[in-house]
Amino acid sequence: MAISSSITSAFNANSGLNLLINQFMAIERRPLTSLNTKKASINNIINIHSDLKSKLTDLLTAARDLASTNTSSIYNSRTSNSSDETKLTTSADTGAAVGTFQIRIKQLATGASIQSTGELITKASAKSTSKVAPGSGTIDVTKSFANAGFTNTPDGTVTINSQTFTLSDYSTVQSFLDAVNNDATANSNIYYNKTEDKFYVEQKSGNTDLVISETGSNPLFSEIKITANTYTGNGNTGIQSDVLLSKANFDGILTSTTNGSFKINGVTLTYNTNTDTLDSILSKINSSTANVNAFYESSLDKVVIKSKNTGSTDTITLSDVSGNLLSTLNLSGATATNGTDSLFTINSTNSADQITKSTNSFSINGITYSLKNTNVTAYTDSTYTTITVNQDTRAIQSKITDLLDKFNSATGYIKDKTNIDPITKIRGPLAGNTTFSLLSNQLFQKLSEQITGITGGNPDYLSDIGITIDKSLKASLSDTTKFNNAIISDSKAVEDLFNSAHGIANKIDSLLKPFVESSSLSRDSIIEETKKIFSRQIDNIDTRINRMEERLKIKENQYRQQLYTMQGLLNSAVFQGSQIVSFTNSVFGNNTF
Repeated sequence: MAISSSITSAFNANSGLNLLINQFMAIERRPLTSLNTKKASINNIINIHSDLKSKLTDLLTAARDLASTNTSSIYNSRTSNSSDETKLTTSADTGAAVGTFQIRIKQLATGASIQSTGELITKASAKSTSKVAPGSGTIDVTKSFANAGFTNTPDGTVTINSQTFTLSDYSTVQSFLDAVNNDATANSNIYYNKTEDKFYVEQKSGNTDLVISETGSNPLFSEIKITANTYTGNGNTGIQSDVLLSKANFDGILTSTTNGSFKINGVTLTYNTNTDTLDSILSKINSSTANVNAFYESSLDKVVIKSKNTGSTDTITLSDVSGNLLSTLNLSGATATNGTDSLFTINSTNSADQITKSTNSFSINGITYSLKNTNVTAYTDSTYTTITVNQDTRAIQSKITDLLDKFNSATGYIKDKTNIDPITKIRGPLAGNTTFSLLSNQLFQKLSEQITGITGGNPDYLSDIGITIDKSLKASLSDTTKFNNAIISDSKAVEDLFNSAHGIANKIDSLLKPFVESSSLSRDSIIEETKKIFSRQIDNIDTRINRMEERLKIKENQYRQQLYTMQGLLNSAVFQGSQIVSFTNSVFGNNTF
């Protein structure tokens, strides 16, 4: 019975059946595993061809850059240098004339300008001579005099135009300011500019003097750095540019119209005296299409408008459309000063050779000039700024170095993939591929051989300009001194080594083009055709794999049915054995013979 129990244990669960089935199927799948391995190997070859095409394409592009003979080629790149960039800066376009140029600048181009015909506030006024709050603090006018931030708490009285105010009568500094500003007898406007940390006192109307006096142990005017005195006209406080237009301290009176508009250079701008300030109006002007910059110059107490354009024909036009804001700003009767042209000579001290431009930035013969300042008062002056334009030899050297880098990348990749390790004998994925081995050899040959068709006496080997191939088969510009001497002495001779009919760049182009580009007959490149062959092999393998997978499914089902049948037979045998044992025990009991 030990034997039947042992056999039964091998089949007594589905896990046992699955284990046997998996073992059988592993043997059956060996051909499929072989196909998948072959497929992975071919996919790897396809990827290698894609990578190689990318490297050869990069090399071809670098060669074509050096093979170019058009006006935008690297050989026509230029550098420019100014002897004094505070006077003049330049940049040279491709193909600009090489040479040295003496630039004499007599006048810069300017834009038109216009400004207020007179000060915007001429009434008598006074302001703090220095900051009021101690340190970097400011005065908080919403608080009492004791807590507002003064160095000493102001006390006593102040008299403005014969009207007296007692400071202790007011709970806050602002309530005092409001009382003064609303008092007809005082006829003045007093306010605090937090940005400047200064106080201003201005006569409201009329041409009378502003008379102020004070009393107290810490008199207010002394604390806010204003001398108690009599102030005459031509005030020095300036316009409140950050307060509403309706409340600003202009000499002129804005009309009662709340909404108004004006034109600058034909562009209409609108304003609202109850929501706009002078600052906001200036911002509207500057962000408009009027093409001007406007600002308030406090030292002049005038609005100044300057054109963004330049040139002698440039001007500024403006007018009030509704309301009288421009009139209030003393601009409506102002006359614009027209702009000026830039005046200069190139390689000449003769005024008859003067060149006129409407701007300070312009191009002449491929050189872009940016005038910064004048350097002569007369063209006969000995001073000038020298501009030097040269061929950009660094750019050419960089392109040649790029070609060599791409050359090394491509040939190194071919060597790595076609190599057979002499010790381990491990073969590269492309080992034995004579097409690419030959291509690599041809590339080295093109780089090393004589360039034919070169003018006699000129360099006809790349080694003549410092390009060599070392023992590890790496090409490089190893002798920059030889290269610099060659290109300085005759840049055309260096150019011919690459872009002449038989130049190295054209040779590489002819060699690589069939490998990476489709032909005129719409035939794919050599690499793409090769990849298609491998792809078809992949397709065939996939078909075989799919068929084999179907057959394996059938085979697995067959194994499973056979093992289930065996399991049933075994279970029946075990059951019969158990019955025999039970019958024997019942007949004979435990007797022994």
